[in-house]
Amino acid sequence: MRKQLAAILPSHDVLSCLARDNPQSFEALRLELIESHINNLPETVRRRLRQLQFRIDGIRRRSRAPLGATIKIHALMWDSFHQMNDGLQDFLAQTPSLPLPSPETLNALNASSGHSAQIIQFQSRLTKVHPPGRS
Repeated sequence: MRKQLAAILPSHDVLSCLARDNPQSFEALRLELIESHINNLPETVRRRLRQLQFRIDGIRRRSRAPLGATIKIHALMWDSFHQMNDGLQDFLAQTPSLPLPSPETLNALNASSGHSAQIIQFQSRLTKVHPPGRS
C-alpha cells in the first residue's frame, strides 16, 4: 500500500511548487489522493477514516494560518495516541501477567531464524506518565 502511494505521490519539490503557484490544483490533488487512499482500504476502516478526515478538514477550515492548523492536527493526533495508550494500560493492568521469554531466549530464537536483530528488554511502566499539560 505504501509503495502504491509513493508511486503516485509527486516529490516534495513538485508539491511545494504546486501549493505555492497553483493552490487550487494542489487542493484538488490532495483531495484526490486522500479519497484514493481511503477507497483502497478495507470497508471496515473507511467510515472511521472519513470521520477523521472530516475533523481534519474542519480544523483546516477554521484555522487562520496553515501552521495553526498543523499544530491543532498534531495535538489531535497526540490526544488520540494518549487515549489508545490509556486504554492499553488499563487493559494490561486488568490482565494477569504472562511470563515473557528472556532477551537471551528471544535472541536465540532470532538467530536460529536467520535474522540478525538483537532483542533488548525494556522495563514496564507501572504508572501512567503523561507529558506536561495532560492529566
